[in-house]
Amino acid sequence: MKNWKRYRGGLAVAMALLAFVACSPRPAAVVDEPVKPAGVWEFEERGVVFEANYPGARLGQCEEIEKGVFGAVVRPESLPVNNSAWFAFKVRAREVKEIRLRLRVQGGSVRYRPRISRDGRVWISLPDEAYQIDKEREECELRLEVGPEELWVAGQEMVSTRELLDWASTLERLPFVTRSDFGQTVLGASLCRLDIGEPGVKRHLVILGRQHPPETTGSLALMRFVEELVGDSELARAFRRDFHLVVMPLLNPDGVNAGNWRHNLGGVDLNRDWQAFAQPETRSVRDQLLPLAEHGRLYLLLDFHSTFKDVFYIQPDDAPSSPAGFTRRWLDALERRLPEYPVKREASPVPTPATSTYWAHHAFGIPAITYEIGDGTERALLQTVAKTAAEEMMKLLLALRDVE
Repeated sequence: MKNWKRYRGGLAVAMALLAFVACSPRPAAVVDEPVKPAGVWEFEERGVVFEANYPGARLGQCEEIEKGVFGAVVRPESLPVNNSAWFAFKVRAREVKEIRLRLRVQGGSVRYRPRISRDGRVWISLPDEAYQIDKEREECELRLEVGPEELWVAGQEMVSTRELLDWASTLERLPFVTRSDFGQTVLGASLCRLDIGEPGVKRHLVILGRQHPPETTGSLALMRFVEELVGDSELARAFRRDFHLVVMPLLNPDGVNAGNWRHNLGGVDLNRDWQAFAQPETRSVRDQLLPLAEHGRLYLLLDFHSTFKDVFYIQPDDAPSSPAGFTRRWLDALERRLPEYPVKREASPVPTPATSTYWAHHAFGIPAITYEIGDGTERALLQTVAKTAAEEMMKLLLALRDVE
């Protein structure tokens, strides 16, 4: 009986303590709701989730404006900045439905027509009925069919750092391709270099890519161009016997991963740093190119980019370069091969010696050309032009290989 009384008394004390704790205010550190990770916006009542927490994504300040209508803001990484308002995110819903997203741009205007994908690999443009743009308000509205399966949305199809490095690794399997890492980015990532051709060749040409993060059509053209050079055609085999190709396809991996509009993680447009060389990326590339001229001859530099239209930015006609007349003859040959494709050529609009092509032309006396692909260029045409341009370049350089 004494033990029972002792137990009953202890139970009463325990119940009283539990009642006291239950009635007492909880400490501020105890939170019932889980903390949402940065870059994720969940609208529980609508069953809709937006995610921008993966490499290359960019979206901000997402909110529900009214039932089924959401608003989001796209901001640049820093100002001033070129008007390349990149956005990329995923969206899903508990059940299949249509939602509307009003996308507003700060620090720029809507440049890219949105593309969508179900797997991040195959992309299509949003049709007219699903996309409206208001240039005065610097915003656009997207109508999206969403459901439990993730829908990828981006300004252009995403060509990620992973995809470019996987592509480089695939080429590395060829017996005449060597891959190496060089230099470092602001965040300490290594840059990728491909050397293509037979050992000991002293005639060099250089291909650069992805200085600017959103310029994925430039990456698509670069990859197709290089694939023609490593092909099994008689022309490609002959070219590789006499020319050594250096490809640096991804100069700004930090910026690509961050979803930047234009800059590296130092807040600098890399293609305006080829005079000061203040950034580790441009310094690293410069230090790779200078020895090529010291131990052989540089013939050509091509830098692949994207802009509003297809265009080749070249040196003025009266600017001396060697091999002389290469640019005119190359682009004339491309025009003859593709008579339905207008080959636009313009002297570079940048008047300062801060771009890769300006620097290369003045440092080495070679043709240095910015190969620009339009944002909206039809992708099959992009592939055809890149393939044909590579073929005509090989033919011409083989013809000019011994010309001073």
